[in-house]
Amino acid sequence: MNILALEASTSSAKAVIYSETKGIIAARDRAYDPNISNVVTQEPEGIFRALLDCGSALVESHGRDIQGEIDAIALCSTWHSLLFTDKQGEPVGRILTWADNRSADTVNRYKKDVGLVNDIYRRTGCPAHTNFPLWKWMHFKENSDIDITSLKLSSQSDYIFMRLTGDWGVSRSVASGSGFLNIHTLDWDEYILDFAGLVPEQLAPLREPEFTAPLRAEAAEALNVREGIPVVITGPDGALNQVGAGAMGEGVMTMSVGTSGAIRMATDNPKLPQVPSTWCYYIAEGKRLAGAATSGAGNCVNWFVKTLNKNKYSYDDLEGFIDEARLMDAPIFLPFMFGERSPGWEGSRLGGFTQLSGEHGLGQLYYAVLEGILLNIYQCYEILTQVGGVPNDIRISGGIENSGFWLQMAADIFQREIQTFDLEHSSTMGAIAMALKVLGSMNSLQEFKLKPKETIVPNRDKAKFYQDRFQKYLEWYHRA
Repeated sequence: MNILALEASTSSAKAVIYSETKGIIAARDRAYDPNISNVVTQEPEGIFRALLDCGSALVESHGRDIQGEIDAIALCSTWHSLLFTDKQGEPVGRILTWADNRSADTVNRYKKDVGLVNDIYRRTGCPAHTNFPLWKWMHFKENSDIDITSLKLSSQSDYIFMRLTGDWGVSRSVASGSGFLNIHTLDWDEYILDFAGLVPEQLAPLREPEFTAPLRAEAAEALNVREGIPVVITGPDGALNQVGAGAMGEGVMTMSVGTSGAIRMATDNPKLPQVPSTWCYYIAEGKRLAGAATSGAGNCVNWFVKTLNKNKYSYDDLEGFIDEARLMDAPIFLPFMFGERSPGWEGSRLGGFTQLSGEHGLGQLYYAVLEGILLNIYQCYEILTQVGGVPNDIRISGGIENSGFWLQMAADIFQREIQTFDLEHSSTMGAIAMALKVLGSMNSLQEFKLKPKETIVPNRDKAKFYQDRFQKYLEWYHRA
């Protein structure tokens, strides 16, 4: 049994060929042309064509390495995107990604009504923030002369699935990150639609994450695969990352520290704190995904290396400059160079160094950046575990895996064993796992398991040190 997985990310298209007997046969990445995606917006047909080109090139070059034909197509896309279409489904403008923050003023105005935004949060699991399509829509509705009744609301994922199959539908998992879906009933929320001035017909019909539709002839020809094979409806990368990490069971937390940061736990029921700080979406099989996302992680490290370091020293060099005897005196770094998501959801919040003196050198500044990123994630961890429980396992992925020093710091701050896995294609593997279940190879997504590559054991002697540093971080966080 063979599966072709196609993933549309913010910056590139990815294709993977997977064999049930051999595993991943081949993978290919193709960065989008700048006029197709500038991260904040994307040209819908350009994204679709880039995905087709990437997939067909992979099938053409590696199709001989699999026995038989492709049996299904698995899809993965970004979360929190918004695309307007006309009533015939033709795009009106570009896709607005999670990074589009033009609705910030609109969001801030509505956040003054604490009761309203808290009610919406408790219904949807989505805090009031520019990330979410609900607030992008509210901004557009209040600042546009277009007849809003003539529009349908779609997304990157809906458009890809429609172009491949002709079916206009959205996975409940994707929809749960829109701000329009009730996280408890898993249906479009009538109160939210009324608030937004929408009717259900303007949104795509809701589908279960295992829904399939047959591949259209035109797309099949472009991909060099058979017409009519099942296409599993597009799932969001964050949810599929949890599946691909083998973390659908209770008590397993995934932590990603890449360009941005995130922690996630699968739960049987919605988990929401009293104050909107974490989020809660839907994965599949009745499972919700409780988690938190931070805006500042690897992007802050890259900013430091390129801007302050001027690319003079390598990452390893900078780690070598860290004087571990003077870490208690290191500055505190607030990693909000790109605004804040969890836990405060203040998109206009600024970051930087505090308690900075002329005695601090490059090593201490670099250390503070690495530490501040993890302290922000730990801040979210404390909130999430209050509502979702303390996890039995923590599985980490992302650029942090390139640094043994940073991995050890994570274990020491959390005072937990942290496991690394071979998760290079985790979200794509989640889509593949979904297709394997559809094809009958698994009864449940919880059957998809991974073996850890390495376990990082915390240094218990560092517990008090990092608790003291965390209290300093919180002091400056609440001052800012």
